[in-house]
Amino acid sequence: MNLPGQNRSPQGNHDSSAGVDRPHHPLDNVFSPDPQSGPILQMQTGLFEMGRNRSRLSGTAKFVPEDIQSLEDHARSIARDTYRDQFDPAKNAHDKMHQAEYERLLDLRDETEKGVAHAQANVRDAERTLATTAKAGSKPEVNTWLAAAFIVAITVTVAPTLHDFLFFTVPDQMLAWFGSSLCATFIASMLTFAILSGRRTKWTWAGVVAGIVVGLGLGALRLSSAQGPAEVLFAVGLTILEVSAVLLLEWLASGLRTREAEWQVVKQAEDKATAARDAELADLARRQKQLQEFCDAIDRKIAYVEDRAHRCVHLPELEAVAIKAVLDGYNAGINENLGRLRGANGRPL
Repeated sequence: MNLPGQNRSPQGNHDSSAGVDRPHHPLDNVFSPDPQSGPILQMQTGLFEMGRNRSRLSGTAKFVPEDIQSLEDHARSIARDTYRDQFDPAKNAHDKMHQAEYERLLDLRDETEKGVAHAQANVRDAERTLATTAKAGSKPEVNTWLAAAFIVAITVTVAPTLHDFLFFTVPDQMLAWFGSSLCATFIASMLTFAILSGRRTKWTWAGVVAGIVVGLGLGALRLSSAQGPAEVLFAVGLTILEVSAVLLLEWLASGLRTREAEWQVVKQAEDKATAARDAELADLARRQKQLQEFCDAIDRKIAYVEDRAHRCVHLPELEAVAIKAVLDGYNAGINENLGRLRGANGRPL
């Protein structure tokens, strides 16, 4: 047989996994795992298990006076520790402090409940306001295909001029047209995105003015090399086309800026209503948390008074109950020892 306390299972039962009978620990199942069972029942259960473990570990088949005396003394000690006076704030200063704290918590709970009710009303008002507020939706944006069309249109007008004045020395015509088209695309993209993206109030027309100046500059280059009325008309036509494209682009950009300004007003109102709703929800959650904390504290006070009431049993009666419980457990352990001696469970002592 192994020594007590070696290779015990967590439940305190005999562990026969290795084929060896291992004894219980003296405190197995003495402490009740259920705090809701009440202090008196916990005391009885613990003392019963202690007496049972005592007799089982000793292997005795009869009452041992020394064990009985030790268990009875221990039971009386546990009974005195379990006993509590009746809760009486009028006689006990400590109970009076508990009563004062309990009343303070009640006042705080009542006040917090009113705050929760007001916060719930504020949340309803904020949600109603948010529901009636116009929704801004997505931010207005320029049509990608339309911007690409303007880039292509301006590129078509600029590329011939760059080919004639910047790439005329390139011997390969395919390479010359590729270079002039690429540079013209850069210029067209610069003008298009500058006009569409410009948002400064005082410099709204800076993009269109720059586009017109670029168009006039390119027109001057064309006129400088024009020979004959046909080429002059061609140069003037391309310049008018470029200026018209820039003006049309500015007209579209102005409409986009107007829609963005209107959207911004609606978006700000929606964001304000949403922020107000979120703030009210956060305030409600905070108040509800406070209310729950006060309710939990009040429940603990009530549980404390109830525990005092349950423990307020006449001490001699409580000691008698404790002694009976430990002796019943001791007797139960003796009966188990006798059963093992008689081979009731197939294992020798």
